[in-house]
Amino acid sequence: MTTQPLRLPLLLVTLLLATASCDNEEFFELDNPPDFPWQTILEFDKAPIGAYYGLTGDGGGRSIFGAGHLAGEIYADGVQIANPEFGFQPREDAVQMFQHGTSDVQVPFFDNPIYRSGYYAVGFTNGALDFYYGPDGNELPFPEAGVENNRRIAGELHFIRAYAYYWLVRIFSPVYPDDTPRLPFRTAQAANFDEAIRSELGSTNDIYEFILQDLQRAKELLPERYVEGVHPIPYADGRADAFAAAALRAKVLFHMGRFDESLTELDYVIDQNEGDYDLSEEPIEAWNKTGAVRGREVIWYYALWAGDGLGGSSNWKHPSRMAEYNANNRDRSGPAANGSRYLPTSDEFLRTAGWADADLNETEEAANDLRYQQLYLRFDPATDTLPDPRAEFAPTRPYVWGDKYYQAGRRNTNVPILRLADMVLLRAIIRAELGSATDTEGARADLNAVRNRAGLTDFDGTDAELPEAIHTERFKEMAFEGDRLYYLQAIDAEIQATDGRPTAPARGGYYVGIPEFEVEINLAYRP
Repeated sequence: MTTQPLRLPLLLVTLLLATASCDNEEFFELDNPPDFPWQTILEFDKAPIGAYYGLTGDGGGRSIFGAGHLAGEIYADGVQIANPEFGFQPREDAVQMFQHGTSDVQVPFFDNPIYRSGYYAVGFTNGALDFYYGPDGNELPFPEAGVENNRRIAGELHFIRAYAYYWLVRIFSPVYPDDTPRLPFRTAQAANFDEAIRSELGSTNDIYEFILQDLQRAKELLPERYVEGVHPIPYADGRADAFAAAALRAKVLFHMGRFDESLTELDYVIDQNEGDYDLSEEPIEAWNKTGAVRGREVIWYYALWAGDGLGGSSNWKHPSRMAEYNANNRDRSGPAANGSRYLPTSDEFLRTAGWADADLNETEEAANDLRYQQLYLRFDPATDTLPDPRAEFAPTRPYVWGDKYYQAGRRNTNVPILRLADMVLLRAIIRAELGSATDTEGARADLNAVRNRAGLTDFDGTDAELPEAIHTERFKEMAFEGDRLYYLQAIDAEIQATDGRPTAPARGGYYVGIPEFEVEINLAYRP
């Protein structure tokens, strides 16, 4: 039976080095290296399952999904720090981020959910892809299983690795473009001890290009949809397909300013999905599903009901960080006096959206917009009563929270990650002013598709007013999904003044320091 040398991901090596002695090198020189870890196609299919699981870290609060979303919101202008009179006590590092004081500064909040979870997934995928391609570039490790499933598994691995790096580079590296080597850049597993403790560092530019390559490969390898009798049953449940790869690639290209290339991917996702994805359902239908089911517009989602993907009920793997900025915690208790939900909408967001007047009174626009009615929760001390009767928790003004998450009940709601409305609005703004060929009619149609789904009438402004209308519609549509900062960076716009914080350029350096444990163990950081 063929044997392979032991290959360990960087994070595992970090844990080993923390406890090992001067015999570290001997640890890697095993007399009997392990066999191939996968002997059948069924075993190999556990590789992407493990990598998806890696994205959720080793606990609900360590999911890349919830923490990544938080960064895109708290640095931007859609949220505010709730007044302590409501009983909300935000984390100190969250306040620091909100005040834009964390550029290249250690923020322990992101160490587990982004850094560790991201590199868990990278490590899992690197090892499996090394196995898939082999030393000679062979791409059919299990020929008896057919080309389809061999390629599908590899496509999922490329996609997951790209998604992990997508958040790692945005949280821990400067905004694109930047050519400073900074972030550990593993594209294969370390073969020995020396490689493991000196990881190559990649720049923002390096990693973005690598993400694009991975997503292009994923798009080529993945099927467009689950086919019963061809794919294993678990593939029907929350796992990536070719449209997910194209959708994420469109977002990455958009952030890089490569708008025409992004448009090509968007056209594929929107116009060539053969009816798999549309905007025919009300907004809430993307957010109130659990199990092997999705809303019509959801392209890729994280299934909380079986977060390990192995058929169990790992409900504890929910992304609990979403409670930081969601009205309802995972038990649907509402905005009671609880220290986790300290990020309601900013007043500027409500006014920009047209959902509140100068005095924060609800408007007719808010009453007509299904998103506001279905996916937000308002507390007004004039009409509502807090569950907590203590006098120190006595808000004197209204607050509005986003309420997209946990809609299907305690912690088991699927989390949409890629949605069609996102794609349609990206295409709208490219058509309106960012692409090489302006198409205001097409941009207007895309904008109206999203507005109409929300219960609103067509936009009736001029072509000159169209771009700003698209920006505003996206602000409303994508709030609390971790999108805002990165969209503003892509269009080189300003973050609005909010909650006592002044206006600031979105490309002003919103990234955090590499965790101390990585700097200490990785020799690449030493002079």
